[in-house]
Amino acid sequence: MSTVGQEGVVRPARVAGAPGAWTRGTERLLDVLSRESPLIIAWGLMTALWLYAGGSFAGDSWLTLLGGRELLAHGFPHHDSLAVLSHGHAWIDQQWLAQLFYYGVYKLGGIGLLSRVNVLLFSYAAAIGLIVARRRGASPSRVLVCAVPALLLTGRFIRAEVPAQLLFVLLLVLLVRESKRPSRMALLALPLVALWANVHGSAVLGAMLVSLLGLVELLRALRLGTRPQLARSVTLAIGAWPCLLVTPYGWGVLAYYHATLWHPAFAKYITEWQSPRLLTLWGGTFFAAALLAAIVVARRPRDLNAFEHGALVLTFVGGLLAVRSAIWLTYAVLILLPSALERLWPVHQTTRAKFVPFRAALSTLLLGLCLFFVLRPAASLERQWPTPAARAVAHAAHSEPSLRVLSNEEYADWLLFREPGPRGRIAFDGRWEILEPGQMSAVVDFLFRQTPHWERLARGYNVFVLDPKTNRRVVDGYLRRNDMLVVYRDKRVVVFERHRKT
Repeated sequence: MSTVGQEGVVRPARVAGAPGAWTRGTERLLDVLSRESPLIIAWGLMTALWLYAGGSFAGDSWLTLLGGRELLAHGFPHHDSLAVLSHGHAWIDQQWLAQLFYYGVYKLGGIGLLSRVNVLLFSYAAAIGLIVARRRGASPSRVLVCAVPALLLTGRFIRAEVPAQLLFVLLLVLLVRESKRPSRMALLALPLVALWANVHGSAVLGAMLVSLLGLVELLRALRLGTRPQLARSVTLAIGAWPCLLVTPYGWGVLAYYHATLWHPAFAKYITEWQSPRLLTLWGGTFFAAALLAAIVVARRPRDLNAFEHGALVLTFVGGLLAVRSAIWLTYAVLILLPSALERLWPVHQTTRAKFVPFRAALSTLLLGLCLFFVLRPAASLERQWPTPAARAVAHAAHSEPSLRVLSNEEYADWLLFREPGPRGRIAFDGRWEILEPGQMSAVVDFLFRQTPHWERLARGYNVFVLDPKTNRRVVDGYLRRNDMLVVYRDKRVVVFERHRKT
């Protein structure tokens, strides 16, 4: 049916009641928002909460910014010149690319933009995991069950590990796909590992996963008596390891991995390098994810191939050795288990979706809330990192060129980044890997007064920057001493200056 217009052009007549493209698009959008509402709401709530909090800063955050600034100002470091205890020690800045990225974002938009970008990075990694799990055939509710551990642990303060989370997810998704449908795309894993090797030390895990896929393919071909794709399998099994050396330091980066992975004092003194404890958020979440994986794999072992089984074991062992590695297992559970859980615990499909408008509206609300927090003005860090405290330290350092500063690990890099005065005169900072075990022992003794000779580290230092909560015993002792003057004090920071003899 058609009509003739005034210009003689034949136009199709509109059929009464026929939905237009706008109506059909709106219906599809509402359907997606409703169908995926459990995942959108969970992801949006996690993202909105972190954006509302303005991200999170810690000592490692300031170390990340400091590393980026040092790189631009002095080039790639090889020996330390920032601190007293580690002066002249070898310093391999393996995380240089992440530090440069974060510092560039900071220079572009300050703390506000930096915090938002950091939240969006780990939110994007979680979103990819959710989408991939859905595409593998699991329903939203079953994906959500497997996603809870990852959503609980994904949120992190600004540090080099955050972009590494995104690289881990991308690499694991690629390797899982290649384990089922081999193609030349598997070779993309090698540049991913090389990029990761300049971002964070967890790149070793990436190399292990790529090597695992190559070994699985070789063993499967030998077992079946078929001719393996030898070049591909060997390249994957061996080729990932040289990618760890594709850094400005070349072979020298091996010293960094040795200093961090096998440092004898890390597991003794640093909590995140210790094994997870059940009655903690990270430990409890890790073991819950491991228990879920064990149940699903035991009941549906054939739903996962050999590589997927190996990836779960590899990430579980890593998390069991150090709580900081628990995040990798939660991502593996999110990506690998939902489809198997779906077959073990199938969802009963209803003939008609319920509460479609309500679910769509709630999903839209959470996404809008995330956008609102992205665009709102940034919150100040002054309450947590007070500028007057940093200025008090800088003033003391400026008035006495030989004065040295002893700060705890939380505030050292903050002081170095905020004020140039303490550079080269601060006792130590967050780069634990460049301290010798005896030096780490002395630092811990001082900060927590663990031995009768706890103050031996303080000899030669005149300014002390401490946390009244974590360093309570030291702070309480110094408050009672006549030779210690409080130059700044609040709930987070106490700055003491020792009276100098005249």
